[in-house]
Order: sequence, then structure tokens, then C-alpha cells
Amino acid sequence: MKLTAIIRLWLDLRLLMKTPVLLSLAFLFVFVPGAVRAYSEDVERPTILQFMIGEMVISNDDPRVSDGDYNLTLFGAAAQKPFYGEMLRVGIETGGLFNWKSDTRAYAASSGSGGGTMAISVDINQFLFDYFFGGYVSLQPFKWFRLYVGAGPLLIYGLWETDEKDPTTSQVETKSESGFSAGVYGRGGIDIVISENFILGAGIRGTKTGLSFNDTVGNVDVEGWQYFGVISFRF
Repeated sequence: MKLTAIIRLWLDLRLLMKTPVLLSLAFLFVFVPGAVRAYSEDVERPTILQFMIGEMVISNDDPRVSDGDYNLTLFGAAAQKPFYGEMLRVGIETGGLFNWKSDTRAYAASSGSGGGTMAISVDINQFLFDYFFGGYVSLQPFKWFRLYVGAGPLLIYGLWETDEKDPTTSQVETKSESGFSAGVYGRGGIDIVISENFILGAGIRGTKTGLSFNDTVGNVDVEGWQYFGVISFRF
């Protein structure tokens, strides 16, 4: 199959030898795609489907708020499709991650002109979702071991809602803020290939976005490092 395709392309190119411009165009638009197509016909490159669970820490910049930084549990899935290579492969990847969590915090507020403070209870409900799409490179030097790195743009949506309860009146004030932003990501991972179609691994991802919430619990910038455990299937 591969030899037949190359011979056919060579015969077509001989007709264009007297015209350098046409020869260059033929090389770019006929020979290169044809050679890649002929090569890929004989090589099967299965898609890898990843299921991820991980953690992300968002800094709390307000010292009045209890319990320190926000720890978010992330769930998601991604797919990697290789288009070129064997031991070293190049392809595209896409996926999504989300978090949905309720938390209760307390922050210290002034209790009046006397200069004292009182603890105000705040219920925090948060939802985050991001979709990412980019390119990746993987290296599998051994049948049982694989490394990969990927990078590209992402889109992220977030909802941050707080229910603040006044201890003196028991009244609850609800504040809600949502936002949508674009950003970039970079990630890497290590896989242990258990069988031909089943893989266990771990990964890390860094994000940079413009999504930020500024409310009672301080300024919250939704970006940073994420750490994952990964179960993958190859098909």
C-alpha cells in the first residue's frame, strides 16, 4: 500500500519537473499529505481516554477568613489522539474539568465603635468548569511506561455564592457572582501501562486565567497548580 502510493506520487511529480513553482506546490499539497496518508494507513494509533480526579489550591488573601486557602476537588475527562510517530508521538488533546463544593467559613468583622471583633459565619457555594484544547507530545520508551506533556488555550466559567449570617440579627445576606474567561494551560503526566488497554497514572496541570471573584471572603483568583490521579483506557 505504501509503495504503491509513493510510486503514484512520483509519476505525478515527473510531469511538473519543468515548472519549479508548480513542483513546489505539488510537494506541499500533494506529496506531503500523500506520504503521511500512505504512512498512516499501515500504523494504528489508538485514542487514549483519561478520567481524572485531583486537587487545586486557591489562595485566600484575606487573613480575617478562617481555615486558610481553599482546597478544591476536581473531576474531569480528557482524550488524546496521536497523528504521528511511534515511540515519540504527536497529536491533539481535549477535555473538561469541574468542581462543585459547599463550604462554611468564618471571618472576623468589627463589632462596633468599641473596637472589638465578632465572627460572622459564611456559607460558600462554588462551581467551576473549564474546557481545554491543545496539542501534546508523548514518549513511550518502554511498553509499560509513558510520559506526556500538553499545552493550549482554555475557557473557564465560575460561580461563587456566599450566604453571610449576622450573629446579632440571624439575618442572611446572599451575594452571588459569576464570570467567564479565557486562559492557557500546560500539563504533564506519567503513565504506567498495566495492559494494552488499561493505564494508571498521575499528572500535574498549571493554569493562567482572568477569572477572579472579589467579595466578603476576599479576592479569589481562579488559577494555579492542579494535581491528579488518572485512570486511562486506550481504544
